[in-house]
Amino acid sequence: MAQNHDYIPKTDGELLSFAKNLYAYALANFTRWEVPSPQAMLEAPVAAFETALAAYHAPNHGKVDTLAKNEAKKALTGGLRIYVQGYIARNPAVTDEDKESMGLPLRDTTSTPHPVPELKPETVVEPAGKGKHRVTAVNPETHTKEKPALVEGVAFAHRLRGAEEPQARAEDMPSVFQTGTGRSFQWKEADYGKVVDYATAYEKAGGERGPWSDVVSQIIA
Repeated sequence: MAQNHDYIPKTDGELLSFAKNLYAYALANFTRWEVPSPQAMLEAPVAAFETALAAYHAPNHGKVDTLAKNEAKKALTGGLRIYVQGYIARNPAVTDEDKESMGLPLRDTTSTPHPVPELKPETVVEPAGKGKHRVTAVNPETHTKEKPALVEGVAFAHRLRGAEEPQARAEDMPSVFQTGTGRSFQWKEADYGKVVDYATAYEKAGGERGPWSDVVSQIIA
């Protein structure tokens, strides 16, 4: 049975312990999960909060230290939610044992079934700056970014490949979930000239995923 309470601790000390444990565990396992390393998203916020918390507990701390601690806490909490919801919560490669080790709630397997989405979105990929792509799931019924009824969000599948390599299938790509229908992907300069295959699919609140869109390829420039 899934836990209904917020998985992120409210107290400062518990939050720091939770974040450091999750970061260390994800750092050791992200390759197996086929997701980005947590280093870019979590390392700096964890260190910043730990430093700010130490200053806050110093005997001569003041209002500036309190403000800095609260801002660092807000940044860390936001980073944790983005990483967990984007790369861990719905990732089939992340086991229940993994989640328990990170202090995350298990998904409810006894809840009322949600119908699987039947609508296949249209994936639109646009250059959005140097080495950056903006990927959008377009509702084919309304021709807008509006999500269909009862759809919680969108799964974004993506895979980087050489220009001469064959296009990947959506089912074989790693994917990231988010509640919005658009997502930006920033690629490194070393990847310029390579190609990224993208696809999108709608997901219901229970995690049921509909059909993948056609794969759309875009060169990195």
